[in-house]
Amino acid sequence: MTRALEAEGLVLSWDGGETIVARDISLCVDAGETVCLVGRSGCGKTTILHALSGLERPVSGTVRVAGEDVTGVPGHVSYMLQKDLLLPHLRIVDNACLPLRLSGVPKQEARDRARELMGRFGLEGTEELWPSQLSGGMRQRAAFLRTYLMGNDVVLLDEPFSALDALTRTDLRDWYVQMAAQLGLASVVITHDVDEAVEMASRVYVLGGKPSEVVEEVVVGDGARDHILELLA
Repeated sequence: MTRALEAEGLVLSWDGGETIVARDISLCVDAGETVCLVGRSGCGKTTILHALSGLERPVSGTVRVAGEDVTGVPGHVSYMLQKDLLLPHLRIVDNACLPLRLSGVPKQEARDRARELMGRFGLEGTEELWPSQLSGGMRQRAAFLRTYLMGNDVVLLDEPFSALDALTRTDLRDWYVQMAAQLGLASVVITHDVDEAVEMASRVYVLGGKPSEVVEEVVVGDGARDHILELLA
């Protein structure tokens, strides 16, 4: 079966190869599946996402999307950063449809396409509001919609819930997993929160060592949380 996203043997650096920060990074994710990367701060998790997205070329190794080699080539996955990065001078509908506008879709068509999805993303009634008028959770929903409208079936998320309060974080991550499954999105999520990882993911890639590497791929089930904590100790 062709994987939605697959990385094999990635070796990554911060400075063109002089300082290796991660090595032998191999992972995969299928359509409708969410996997998580967990590891201590500074272990290179974001660098791994940069390589998966094509924003950085690995020293060696291969990234494939739907079986196609896309190593070092951006534009094949959607990437959402930790902060929502909504533009304060644009209304919510215009923030959401920004990827469509940047790809050349006429303004009214782009707005209409975003409006059609507002209800599904829990944003109905916010179309003409400004970002400053929304709660943190609603802003993240708008950012998710904008990410979805990038048009890719693979989504990379760099700690997307860490800035939210505990209740909002729980509600939003549960909503995201359900939505991603419904839409058939393959998601790779960075998190420092082991509880969040086992709640969201079917599998968790635990990173450790210097240079960082995959210590173990943990299939989520009974005892997974405690096992991951032991690996991170």
